[in-house]
Amino acid sequence: MDNQASIEAIQRANLEICNSFETLDFRAASRYLTEDCDYIAFNGTHLKGREEYIRVHEELMNNFMFRGAKLEGEIKQVRFLNETTAVVIATGAIRFRWQKQAPESRQSINTTVWVSDAAGDWQLTAFHNCRVKKIGRFASWLLKLGKK
Repeated sequence: MDNQASIEAIQRANLEICNSFETLDFRAASRYLTEDCDYIAFNGTHLKGREEYIRVHEELMNNFMFRGAKLEGEIKQVRFLNETTAVVIATGAIRFRWQKQAPESRQSINTTVWVSDAAGDWQLTAFHNCRVKKIGRFASWLLKLGKK
């Protein structure tokens, strides 16, 4: 499989995972996760394995607050480590049904590791989500000191 075909396969799989937040069919979308995947949420929670991913997401998204929410985002970069492993950088945020757009305070960036099998099917094996936050004044000042 060439890189462009692999990128398109990863994009399709990623879109299916995103769409599961709207359809609430996490079991169907989980076919794009390895059985032993690691999933680190924005708050540092570590979910281990496909079944835990399904359970936690079903509980979360079946809550009245999240019902009708959409996961929005896009893949920013795909870097192949070899023919069967790719590191993907993407952005995302959940937009609740009453919002026109997701607020900046919920914007996240994530790093994922995707692996392919002999048939060329790609699955997410590691996901690490990080909330995007502006750097405070003190941290900004410290960074400026480091440039001198």
